[in-house]
Amino acid sequence: MAPEVRVLGRIAYGDALALQQETAEAVKAGKSGGTVFILEHDPVITLGGNKPINKVLYAPPGVSLVQTDRGGGATAHNPGQLVVYPVVGLRSLGFGVKSFVAWVLEMGRALLESYGVAAECRQNPLGLWVGERKIASLGIHVSCGVATHGIAINLDNDLTLFNAIVPCGLAGVAMTSAAAETGAPVDMAEAMARMAAIATAGVGRLAAA
Repeated sequence: MAPEVRVLGRIAYGDALALQQETAEAVKAGKSGGTVFILEHDPVITLGGNKPINKVLYAPPGVSLVQTDRGGGATAHNPGQLVVYPVVGLRSLGFGVKSFVAWVLEMGRALLESYGVAAECRQNPLGLWVGERKIASLGIHVSCGVATHGIAINLDNDLTLFNAIVPCGLAGVAMTSAAAETGAPVDMAEAMARMAAIATAGVGRLAAA
C-alpha cells in the first residue's frame, strides 16, 4: 500500500497529533500504507525529546506549550507556517532514517523553490536554510519502523513567536520565511495544494521504485 496525501488545512496541534498516532498504529498493524498530512497549526510551542536544548524564554499569552516525543528542541508553529507530517513505514518505502530525513527536507526545498526562495538542506544544524537564516525545522520520531512528526516551513507566519524560545537550541539563530525573503504574501491554500502535488509525485516515485 502506498501512502496517501491529505490536506487538512488549519488544525489544532492536539488534533493533528491524534491523527498521527492513529495512522501510525494502522501502519504498524499493516492496515494502512501511511499518510502524508499537510496543514497549518494554531499558535503553539512544542518541545522535543532533546531536553537540554528545550529553551523557552517566556510564555506568550494564549499560546500552548506541548511536550512531544519528536527529536530536536523547542520550536514554534502558527498560521502561515506550512507543516508536513509524513506518517509512513520507513522500510516499506526503502528508507533508513537519514534518507527519510533527506526526502522530507527535499520536499520542503522544492516548495520554497516554487516561491523563488533558494533554500539549502542541512543535516547539521538540521533544517532548511537561506544563508544563515533558518526557514524550516524538522523533527521526527520513529517507533517500530514508523515515522511521525515532520517538517515546519515558514511561509507567511508571524516570526515574533520564535522570540519566546531558542529555536532548536540554536542561540542567536535568525528565523526567516518565504514572505520575508521575497516581500510577497503567500496564500496558504495554494501553498498546501503545491505541497500536495510535490508529495504525491514523491510518493508515486517511491511506489514505482
